Amino acid sequence: MKRLNICVDIDGTITSPYHFIPYLNEIFEVDITEEECTTHNWEELYGSDIKKLYYEFNEKYIHSYKEAEVVEGAKDIIGELYKEHNVYFVTARDSLLTEVTQDWLNNNGFSDMDVYLLGTDYKIDKAKELNCDIFIEDNPSNSLALADEGIQVLLIDTNYNKDVEHENIVRVSDWTEIKNFVENVK
Repeated sequence: MKRLNICVDIDGTITSPYHFIPYLNEIFEVDITEEECTTHNWEELYGSDIKKLYYEFNEKYIHSYKEAEVVEGAKDIIGELYKEHNVYFVTARDSLLTEVTQDWLNNNGFSDMDVYLLGTDYKIDKAKELNCDIFIEDNPSNSLALADEGIQVLLIDTNYNKDVEHENIVRVSDWTEIKNFVENVK
C-alpha cells in the first residue's frame, strides 16, 4: 500500500461539528439547535460581523477549545492511520490559538502529528505543499475548493454541508467509514 499524505481539519472533524453552538448561543443570547445549524457561516447564523465575532469568541471563550471532546473513533483511527501514512492537522484556526491547540492535541493523544494553523479557511496551498492525497474536512466551501484542485476530500456529514456534491468528495458519517475508505485506496 502506498504511504498517503492525509490532511485532517480539527473543528468539526475530530471534534463535534456542533461543539461551538452553546458558546455562540451564550454570546448572542439565543438558542440555536444542532438541527437549526444549517450553515457553516457563523456570521449568517448569528447575524454579526465575522471579524468581531471571532475576536470576541477567541478573547472570551478560548476555554471552549480546551473543552472540546474527541468524537468517537477519531483518536484510535487517526493513531492507526499515522502508523502507515503521513497525517497532518491543517486548520483554519488563527496562530493566536497555537498554544491552546497544541495543548489540546497533546492532551488528547495527537502529540506526534504536525499541526498547521493557517488563520484562514484557504487550505489549498498548504494541502499542495504537503502533497495531500486525502483531506478530511467538514467545511462546505473548503471541501469544494480542495476538490476543485483535484484533492480527494472525505466530507464529514453535517447539517450545514448537506448540499455539497463533487466528483472528488466522498461523504462519510464517522471515522470507521474514513478508515475503510483509506484502507481501500490503491
